Amino acid sequence: MRLPNPHRTPGSQFFGAGEALGDIVEAFCDVDLADAAIARARTIKVLPTTSPVVIVHYRAPMASQRGVYRRTVNGMHIRAATLKPCGPVGAVLVRLQAEAADRVLGVKPADLFDASIELSDIFGDGAAALLEERLADAGSAVARVACMRDFLRRRTGPSRLDPLVAQAMRAIRRNPSISMRRLAGHLDVGERSLQRRFKAETGTSAKQFARIERMQRAIAAHRAGVDWAGVAQASGFTDQAHLIRDFRALAGAPPEAFCRLAEAEQAWNTQLAVSDFYNTFVA
Repeated sequence: MRLPNPHRTPGSQFFGAGEALGDIVEAFCDVDLADAAIARARTIKVLPTTSPVVIVHYRAPMASQRGVYRRTVNGMHIRAATLKPCGPVGAVLVRLQAEAADRVLGVKPADLFDASIELSDIFGDGAAALLEERLADAGSAVARVACMRDFLRRRTGPSRLDPLVAQAMRAIRRNPSISMRRLAGHLDVGERSLQRRFKAETGTSAKQFARIERMQRAIAAHRAGVDWAGVAQASGFTDQAHLIRDFRALAGAPPEAFCRLAEAEQAWNTQLAVSDFYNTFVA
């Protein structure tokens, strides 16, 4: 899903990848909430995703189940997360394509699986600190996103990922309901070999990857106005009960209860829904 450049909601703007990073980045998000009281009143819910996200907070840090952080890379994660601002929020987020993130991060998905890594551990203390400083000094969302684009562009290199696994990830993202047997046949490899290579590169199975992608597709469809029965059919679930079981297992709550959070911040959540950050809710 590609974004017009830019979308704007109160406190946030969304930007497309740009030509230089179009095959690596899905979208950028700039969050600007300078009022500490308003920021602290918000709760952010993030559902599981296959896409790594780079996040730099240049004002107050953010708190999560994993602690308090300012600069982080979140890998593919299989559990829902709850985030709370510690003060005024100023942040730039970059959602990366699962099969291409290693080209800028320099590490394979398995090294980031279900983890949050300090940005300095990947790019070095000096580079991470300088990036945070430049974002703080930039005068607008456009300037901050341009700064982040330049930071990533200068660190772009060749892929380190097994080409077969990259192909499998792209195929699953196109069709999350694809069977593992059919996927292996499409790639001209044995199913056991595919699963072994996929887990070695990503930290999880191709089946789990597809499960998360199905849920993401379901979220995007529902937030676009499709009812849950239609969502289940369109997203590759066998029926609505299958959707509810998977959603409860991955998000910790049934879909209707979780998505009801979107009603609290209608304007912001509407834009999140049409962006590549559609697995994120603000309440």
